Amino acid sequence: MVVSLTAQAAALVDTAPQNGIPTAAMQQVADVLTEVAQHLDHLQYTTLRYPDGGWLTVRVVEKPAQEGSEPITHLWIPAFGHIEDAQTTLAELSSQAPDLEAAPFGVLELLFLGLGLSRADGIVFYDQAGDRQQGKTVASQPLTEQINQAIQGSAPPPNSVA
Repeated sequence: MVVSLTAQAAALVDTAPQNGIPTAAMQQVADVLTEVAQHLDHLQYTTLRYPDGGWLTVRVVEKPAQEGSEPITHLWIPAFGHIEDAQTTLAELSSQAPDLEAAPFGVLELLFLGLGLSRADGIVFYDQAGDRQQGKTVASQPLTEQINQAIQGSAPPPNSVA
């Protein structure tokens, strides 16, 4: 069932005390995540995960800005706005990773969980059905900085979606 951003934010705030997070702080987090999510096309996304809870990541190698420099490697978590795209990817990877599973998440929960991922640079959201090449990225580090600023009471307008 797809849930509105308002309901997703309320769920994050409601469960905050159970996770040792002050309600007021989580409200600030939810506000920032909601602003970011408003730039995405879907309320729910499907990711691919392993049974142990690990996330499938994709490696993107960025060409160096200057000749002679080393390429930069990024790890992104793909999130699909259309279940069919997740299922297609799952089928393509079935021989290499037979234990991968499709896992749906509300967009706010996914953004929140993505903040805690130390080995991924962020999440790439594939919004257009059938297009698994062009996505919107939300990088973890700038999003974390926006949340910290919001909690400290001096948040600039969010600009995390590329």
